[in-house]
Amino acid sequence: MKRILIGYISNTKGSGLDNYIYNLVDILKTEAVQIDLLSSAIDKELEEKYKANPNIRFLPIDRIPHPKKRYDQIRKYAKENKYDIAYFNISEAFDCFGNLACHQIVPVVITHSHSAGNDNQNRLKRYVSKVAHICGRPVINKYTTYCFACSDLAANWLFGKGKKYRLIRNTIQSKRFLYNSMNRKEVREQLGISEETVVLGFVGNLTYSKNPFFLLQFMKELRKKIPNSYLLIIGDGPLRNSLEQTASKNKQNYILFLGKRFDIERYYSAMDLFVLPSNFEGYGIVGVEAQVNGLPCLFSDKVPKALAFSNHSLFFHTQNMEEGVEKAQKLLQLGRMDPKEYPSEILYDLNDQKQEFIDIFIHGEFEK
Repeated sequence: MKRILIGYISNTKGSGLDNYIYNLVDILKTEAVQIDLLSSAIDKELEEKYKANPNIRFLPIDRIPHPKKRYDQIRKYAKENKYDIAYFNISEAFDCFGNLACHQIVPVVITHSHSAGNDNQNRLKRYVSKVAHICGRPVINKYTTYCFACSDLAANWLFGKGKKYRLIRNTIQSKRFLYNSMNRKEVREQLGISEETVVLGFVGNLTYSKNPFFLLQFMKELRKKIPNSYLLIIGDGPLRNSLEQTASKNKQNYILFLGKRFDIERYYSAMDLFVLPSNFEGYGIVGVEAQVNGLPCLFSDKVPKALAFSNHSLFFHTQNMEEGVEKAQKLLQLGRMDPKEYPSEILYDLNDQKQEFIDIFIHGEFEK
């Protein structure tokens, strides 16, 4: 039986990284494999997730601000369990403790980059984190057997330009996100929004990387052109309170903060346009979900170009508000796209990725 150590579960509800790991585990659990998941936030709900499967365990570790404890815990697990593979999913290179801890103990260490920047709202803290990230990059590269990333931007951010890596597409359960007219009707009725109202939507963590404050000013300008437009903000995070206070102060009652949702597919169907104004993205899986739903999408130019696979997606510079408003109007005129029109070579469904994961983690085909 193969033994695999996987990090890291943040237990942030709706986290794209957590969902990626859970999808991987759901595929591998049907194989003869022992999976240990490193998490700094284990609660009863998380323990219940795989309670019925004795081959899946959650192992507690300290958070990054306690590097020595984090290192010692991971090294202890590595020595005790004799893993065949250690697979670390990270966003910044200063989280290199797992790589160091598994050195000369675990034969194969894979590092997977999921981001393309530092997600700290405070400029000073962001600068300090970036310095730590740059210092950690040589460590990551030295103590990594194979490099994975969700995009070129994510690979360059974590490993540096020119580093060989394997592209692992972010995938979704496509059927779940297909447009549903009943969901559209029900959600709009629940929110008190008429069918004639133009509804824009955003889905994501309310953090610096997602650039959510841009949306408030954007809606103010868009409503000069489209007075009956609303915005749904789905997600949570450290900026939520200040965003709600700013919207309230500006009397922007046309912006609805809906918090985190586990049924976001229903809300995509209620939207007319999806907006992702990110300061940076490793990939931006919500953009895939929105496009599969058929939504026209407006992406910031900081989002990987590979994200756009429908003809109803445009990029814009967030510094140019006029450009953003003009492109939003153009996309709204285009309307929804039929997913049947997507190129057949576009593979974003989780079912298409099952064999790839099995080849990597069960058959040891790490390079492609």
